[in-house]
Amino acid sequence: MEDADPAFVKKVKRGDIIVAGENFGCGSSREHAPVAIKAAGVSCVIAKSFARIFYRNAINTGLLILESPEAVDGIREGDEIEVDASAGIVRNLTTGKEYRAEPFPPFIRAIIEHGGLIEYVKARLAGKAS
Repeated sequence: MEDADPAFVKKVKRGDIIVAGENFGCGSSREHAPVAIKAAGVSCVIAKSFARIFYRNAINTGLLILESPEAVDGIREGDEIEVDASAGIVRNLTTGKEYRAEPFPPFIRAIIEHGGLIEYVKARLAGKAS
């Protein structure tokens, strides 16, 4: 992110949401990219589309991602955003507008909610996840 915005590390706060354009994560073939985004405190990435391997790596590492071109077009830097991942709804609390994203099926939501695939499998083995 520092290449795109050198001040990113200084500006990002825990719980922030990244709003991005098309093919977000392109060129990222390892899980390091979504891990680093999560470690920076980002709670969700909303994009017009995601590179396929980044998409899968985000799920595997428990980073919430949503595809919603309309939300991307309607959100401006500084807007307050609320995400209901289970319903696939992105609310722009600043403008009062609401956008749809395709929600993940329950088993993928469970992986993300547990913090990634490894933690999900541990929880399943311990009988704490379905």
